[in-house]
Parts: sequence; structure tokens; C-alpha cells
Amino acid sequence: MENDQLNPPATPVRPTFLTVLCILTFIGSGWSILNNISTYRQADTAASVVSSALDSATSQIELQGADEPGAEIANKMLAGARELSDPVKIKKNALFGLMAAVITLGGAFLMFQLNKKGFWLYVFGTGITVVAPFLVFGMANFIGVLMGALSGIIGIIFCVLYAMNLKHMS
Repeated sequence: MENDQLNPPATPVRPTFLTVLCILTFIGSGWSILNNISTYRQADTAASVVSSALDSATSQIELQGADEPGAEIANKMLAGARELSDPVKIKKNALFGLMAAVITLGGAFLMFQLNKKGFWLYVFGTGITVVAPFLVFGMANFIGVLMGALSGIIGIIFCVLYAMNLKHMS
């Protein structure tokens, strides 16, 4: 009995690797929250700037001729980019991104406290990040697909790295 008082039960120790992952997520999710708020607030301005640039690029392609090699591909790319310059879609994507960042931040906070529920929250937030561009811009939009794929690669890497630390969480 006296020995138990001298040696209280040890509290779980967070591995350094998990600490580093959580700190990287705190930084990334925090930046994403600020970036998505800014994107939402400036969507109309950004859309008009992109639209002007696209109009200029379209007129350049028309001047060079529609039968030039690559003109059809360039027109398809410009059509996809034009869809990305829709302020309503920019705002929707920013809201999805904001929601995903808050969820992943919450998940990282729970994992920092060695709570396993944080992992599943993080996975859910990452899923939103991956699916959002497809929902907002569609599967046919190359740039939207690229955005979802890039988010997916980074998100999957972090999910795997966090999963390697599940044994330390309860």
C-alpha cells in the first residue's frame, strides 16, 4: 500500500513524433482557416480579376486561330478555369475548406491529448477537404479534380502518420 503512494500510476507520455504531427496540423489548419476566411471575403474581387485574365487569354487564342495545335485543349482548360472564377463556387469551396480546417484542428487537439476520437475527427475533416472540390466544381473540371487529388495525397499521408500513433492513444 505504501509503495503505491510512492509510485503513482504513470500518465501516458505523448511520443515526440505525434507532437510534431499535431504541431504541423495546428499550423496548417490555422493557416487554412485564415486563408479560407480571406478567400471567402475576397471572392468577388478574385473572380473579376481571373475573369479578366481569362478573357484576355481567350482573345489571344482566337487571334492565333482555332485550328492551331493545342487550341482545343487550351479552350477546354480555359473553360475549366472560367468555372473556377465563379464567385459563388469560390465562396462554397472556401466554406468547405473552413469547415474541414476547423474539424482537422479539433482532431489534432484531441490527438495531442492522446484521445483516439481525434484521429477519426481528423480523418473526417480530411475527407471533406478531398471531396469538396469535386462537389463544388464537378468531376469534369480538371483543375477541381487536381485540387481534390492534391489535398487527398497530403491528407492520406497525415492520416497514415497519425494512424501509426494510434497505439499511444486511448
